[in-house]
Amino acid sequence: MATKKSSASRSKLPAHKPQPKTGAANARSRTKQPASSSLPGPFSLPKLSNKKKPAGKRSSSHSPWQWNAISNERKLDILGIALALIGFLTILSLISTQRSSVTGWWIHTISQIAGWGTFVLPLALLVLGIWLVLRNVERLPLLSAERVSGILLLYINLLVWLHVIGKGGWELAQSGQGGGYIGAFFEQILVKSVGQAGTSIVLAAWLLIAMGLTLDISIPDLFGKIQPILERIQEDWERNQAAKRAEHIASIRAQQQNQVIGQQHHATTPPNAQSPQGYQPIPPAESAHSDQTVPEQRGAAALRPPAQNPHPAQSATIASVTQNAAPVKTDPGLQPSVTQGAAAGRWQLPELKTILDPVMLISLENNIDQERADLIEETLASFGAPSKIVEIKRGPTITQFGVEPQFVENRNGRTRVRVSKIANLADDLALALAAPRIRIQAPVPGHSFVGIEVPNSESSRVTLLEVLDSKNFTHKKSPLRIALGMNVSGEPIASDLAGLPHLLIAGTTGSGKSVCVNSILCCLLLNNTPAELRMILVDPKRVELTGYNGIPHLLAPVITDTDKVVGALQWVQREMDARYHRFSQVGSRNIQDYNKNHSDKLPYMVVIIDELADLMMLAPDETERSLTRLAQLSRATGIHLILATQRPSTDVVTGLIKANFPARIAFAVASNVDSRVILDQPGAERLLGRGDMLFQAPDAAAPVRLQGVYITDQEIARTVDFWKIQAMNIGSETPSPGSHPTQPVQGLPVDTALKQVPLFDQIENTDDDPMFKEATDLVRREGRASITMLQRRLRIGYTRAARMIDQLEDEGIISPPLPNSNAREILDYGQAGPPEDDGY
Repeated sequence: MATKKSSASRSKLPAHKPQPKTGAANARSRTKQPASSSLPGPFSLPKLSNKKKPAGKRSSSHSPWQWNAISNERKLDILGIALALIGFLTILSLISTQRSSVTGWWIHTISQIAGWGTFVLPLALLVLGIWLVLRNVERLPLLSAERVSGILLLYINLLVWLHVIGKGGWELAQSGQGGGYIGAFFEQILVKSVGQAGTSIVLAAWLLIAMGLTLDISIPDLFGKIQPILERIQEDWERNQAAKRAEHIASIRAQQQNQVIGQQHHATTPPNAQSPQGYQPIPPAESAHSDQTVPEQRGAAALRPPAQNPHPAQSATIASVTQNAAPVKTDPGLQPSVTQGAAAGRWQLPELKTILDPVMLISLENNIDQERADLIEETLASFGAPSKIVEIKRGPTITQFGVEPQFVENRNGRTRVRVSKIANLADDLALALAAPRIRIQAPVPGHSFVGIEVPNSESSRVTLLEVLDSKNFTHKKSPLRIALGMNVSGEPIASDLAGLPHLLIAGTTGSGKSVCVNSILCCLLLNNTPAELRMILVDPKRVELTGYNGIPHLLAPVITDTDKVVGALQWVQREMDARYHRFSQVGSRNIQDYNKNHSDKLPYMVVIIDELADLMMLAPDETERSLTRLAQLSRATGIHLILATQRPSTDVVTGLIKANFPARIAFAVASNVDSRVILDQPGAERLLGRGDMLFQAPDAAAPVRLQGVYITDQEIARTVDFWKIQAMNIGSETPSPGSHPTQPVQGLPVDTALKQVPLFDQIENTDDDPMFKEATDLVRREGRASITMLQRRLRIGYTRAARMIDQLEDEGIISPPLPNSNAREILDYGQAGPPEDDGY
């Protein structure tokens, strides 16, 4: 049955008729069918191809080396090395005296082609070759097609200029001079087309286009970069000319000074006429209005009757002033102030450009700023605080990125990112940007964004001349205007010391505090004469302000002994009271009203204390009391204080001092605790140092970050030398009392002693201490005497109490210290007698 079914199924299949195959069909069938199909089992033959390869390709496949097989990177390396080698060999051939036939032919050929431009061509080839070899190094300028075409146009422009200057035509090119054949070709075309004058105009336009293509900037930006360079060249030239004139004037003045010293060599000057520290008193300068009528009171106080012999009279006058330093008790409202006497019409202000260094340009890094902006956005988005950079402000030290918080989708809809969330990501942003410190101002006052301040890769210095020449400084008409620095936008910032009215400066060592004090001091000296400003400088460290000794603005040499500072502050308080008394007599409210309505103008007075911590350690109570009283009352009298310290702790910058010093400058500090002591808020601990500061103005809601003004030692020395030379010249021009025997001798004013060094020795004398009588009554009443008792009962400092004890001992009121004890016996009880014993 199975056999029948199989035969039946085979019979039902359609019959397959074999068709004859042609030769081509047989060939195609053989090529389509794999060779292994002809062999049963697992064995198979490899696939063969009868297609023949072209002869050319077969020959190239057997060649040992192919140029097309080399990658483009390798080709650029080979080209760069070849160009650098050609350029280097060409330079050697140009400077060599012996050349081979090949190098001689090469130099002759390029000389005819490029003329004098031959000396530029090998250098360009060398630079191009080095760039091709080092093209993958970062921070190399991109060599685009526009930049290459710009370089070629610039070189051809140079050749044409050389040929125009040479004026030789084709003969000059054949001799290898001028601009060669290239320069001659373009020069002939331009001269025939637009003439000689038009050629210069076309070449100038050609030069601008080539420079724009080479630098890859627009023409307006090109002019913006060229203008500061031209201004700096002009300033350098003017400075050199001014330096030559200054040297010439200095030599003439030195000769005149030597002549004056020779004339005064035989004058009789007693040795006690000089101060203990060798400081010569400033001679009484003639008034600017000496021809006008002098009030009788002033003349009576200033003049003395003539003497028969002028020389002994002069010696006696000076000796009496230095020995009897106690001031005459007269009406202070009728006496001239102790700070008067400078000749207002004689002094001249210095030229700023001859004293200060030129302006330094700020480098721009727009590409880097944009990369940082993108990185800030990515970092904030990764921490769930999407934001958008809406503003970028670049300053000399930091760049501020204005970050506007965006919205976040949640269940309740869209909510804006909290400002505090961005502020808490300061460390994460610093890590992402690889920055040492980042300060976040959340938000920026007056704006609707958060300020992220990132340090620049390269910081720029802010010169004093740059701020003094700015509009923000020149628009202020106050004589006490000071230059502070530049903000994050690169805008110069200046302030008015009269409006502050006092300034507190604090920062660690190396943060820029001393540079800030010197810049403020030089700014005041450059804008005020000694007739307009007088100063008292305190420098316990003896290295910061002692270089200003000798300038006519100082009321006394720089105070380096901390024991004398309290006496100086007491003298300033008496001067303040005397000015208030004078204002009340004439009906003036402040120093501006008084100087406006009176010819005997009062100068401003600035007291600068470089280190407050030393004073607070020596006499904290007296120092705090004096500074507080001056800060509260001295503004109207034109007396202003500048305090600086490198230890901003609560025992140095007390709450009472802070309350009366609303204007403060904070440099880099160690912790946010110190920042809160200075500014009442953190932020100074994230400053970078080296002049990076926060300035808190009295009328500002938040401190402003600035890069402080930097002043060099050379600028300080030039400022001091200018005023010293001018003071010597004015002093030498003033006739001495002993040089004219026929004229009456005009003695020094009664209050001139307060201008000399004995001023502070006189103040330390306890005879004039208003509390000495009270201390005498106290020890007589108590029957005992000690320094601690006087401190506690009279509320005075240790130094003052110790001086009173010494004075009581000198007066014979108390005994010397008993052996093995500090107790003292009362020797003189006065008229009251000893206290009665109650029997207890």
